[in-house]
Amino acid sequence: MSKLSERLFLFFLGIPLFIATILLVPHFHYIIFQIEIIFFSILAIIEMRIMLSKKMAVYSTIQMVIAGIITPLTAVCCAVFSISFRFIFFAMALSAIVILFYEFICSFSGQFEKSLERISSGFLVIYYPGFFVLFLSIMTVWEHAGILFCIFFLMVFGCDSIAWLLGILFGKGNRGFVPASPNKSLVGFAGGYAGSIGGSLAGYFLFPEVFSGPIWKMFLLAFFIATAAIIGDIAESILKRATGIKDSGSFMPGRGGILDSIDSVLLSAPVFYILCDILFGFEVL
Repeated sequence: MSKLSERLFLFFLGIPLFIATILLVPHFHYIIFQIEIIFFSILAIIEMRIMLSKKMAVYSTIQMVIAGIITPLTAVCCAVFSISFRFIFFAMALSAIVILFYEFICSFSGQFEKSLERISSGFLVIYYPGFFVLFLSIMTVWEHAGILFCIFFLMVFGCDSIAWLLGILFGKGNRGFVPASPNKSLVGFAGGYAGSIGGSLAGYFLFPEVFSGPIWKMFLLAFFIATAAIIGDIAESILKRATGIKDSGSFMPGRGGILDSIDSVLLSAPVFYILCDILFGFEVL
């Protein structure tokens, strides 16, 4: 199966099945979706550790998973069991303490030349993907969470997919202006914004009880979601170029690894959370 066929297969079958787990199983604050968050977070942490290990000293896989999963796992528990979300801040502090404890143990070897690299890589895993992904969990307690998630993923995947499609069809003459990702094109970026706007307008007209207020709010939401999705995609490309790899993994057919597939989502999730709070009053924390 060609890479194009694999990507189309994932888009037309994988993404609808993923969204179905949100819409069809809303019990216990979307418990199936929460399990998926933890599963993909662990895989993303492992991929990130492998990437970083190409250029710098890192802790073991199990150490990285333990430190990186504390915060998203706490967010899931808070959402599912209706525990105060203030425990997320406790979890973040605990994750940092765990990293420093690892280095305390390493210090007994008397070799400190790699300490900064290990600590830096550990803290990076705590925040990427650990911190960014937690916003998906805490949004499950919102009223109309299923609708909000569908529109969110429609905007993000719409941005990613339309950008990719238009870039393939019309982007050959306007590529190369982003050194970290030379295959990106101006037409593709424009298509990304169009895809995100299309998803936001679908939410506005189909669910006016959820996305209330003037339509300019949806255009503003779409603009920032598309911008975050594009930056997330390029940031992942920067990490891969810095570590000298082509894909973060091979878990997702046609797309590479988990990080290759959720890079846009990771940065868009906190942006969506913040803007929905500001524009529509969906406050949690």
